[in-house]
Amino acid sequence: MLEATVGRPYALYVHGNSDTTRAIRRVETIASGLKWKRLREPPHRRRELNATSREACWEFGAAAASLMTE
Repeated sequence: MLEATVGRPYALYVHGNSDTTRAIRRVETIASGLKWKRLREPPHRRRELNATSREACWEFGAAAASLMTE
């Protein structure tokens, strides 16, 4: 059953109050085991969002929408 998803793209967004690196690493470990392909570098933000973070989130949403059409 899991073989049916091999090669599928995925995207990830992480928001946290402290270090987000470990969360990203854990998801990427699972995705690697499933042989999924990361669509883009995951935007991640600690604490408050700023203009740069909002732009990254907008691009992430657009990328996620493209996954829905594939």
